[in-house]
Amino acid sequence: MKNIGTKIAAVAFVLFAASPAFAGKGGSAGLIRTAIQSGSVDAITAEIERAESLMCEECVGLVTNLLEDDRYEVREVAAWWFAKRPALRDIMAAQFTDELATGNTIKTRNAADFLGRTKYYKSLPTLRAAISRDVGVDAKVAMVRAVKFMAHKDGSPVLVTAMTDASPKVRAAAVTAWRDIRGQASAAVVVGLLTDGDAKVRAEAATVVGALRETSARTQLEAILIGDADPVARRNAAWALGRVGTAASRDALTRGTADESGLVRMVARASLASLN
Repeated sequence: MKNIGTKIAAVAFVLFAASPAFAGKGGSAGLIRTAIQSGSVDAITAEIERAESLMCEECVGLVTNLLEDDRYEVREVAAWWFAKRPALRDIMAAQFTDELATGNTIKTRNAADFLGRTKYYKSLPTLRAAISRDVGVDAKVAMVRAVKFMAHKDGSPVLVTAMTDASPKVRAAAVTAWRDIRGQASAAVVVGLLTDGDAKVRAEAATVVGALRETSARTQLEAILIGDADPVARRNAAWALGRVGTAASRDALTRGTADESGLVRMVARASLASLN
């Protein structure tokens, strides 16, 4: 990131000269530095947010370094700060888009988080290709997170690919992100994950198909409610069946009211009542 930091500092200098009115109304480079030295996520977040309108060469360098922090919350607030400065964001986004295609797990993760948090839609084609790269779970989860944050329909192929990933963590993240895409009307692509080998994936899939009232999922939801070993998955299936609202699910929901889990019984009763 040294090269990109140098380029950003140069652009920042031009901005200072051309737009003196862009000076900050709060915070300072010194306060940001002190917060970073404290190691506290809360302190760093507070100072970056205080410096929302602050523009100085030193703060650009300080915040740039935070984009490589190991903690997502720190990377997120640093990206938010750059999103307030379109000229600097675009320089950084161009570099990060390249790193999506070639970077290792950490670089790809950091790139995806920046591009998602700044809603850099031009990176979506690269995200669609990068999700199939042989990078670690953290990088793939970050790519899914980026698509979730952008919520753009052109990110849907990223999620479809992620739903077939070997990692249940990636699959669960992709399923969850599916319903956040703007204008999403169908959960048909999620139905297959109702029989996933991972309980969390099944539970998340049940929530999504219920939220989108995917009627084609009824049989699988009933199977989960009646026979799944995981109580969270059973509870979510009971809720989803109520959302789907098909009278044919009455028998399964009635059986759910006798479930060993109190939460499942409660949700099954509520869903059953909604069918009346």
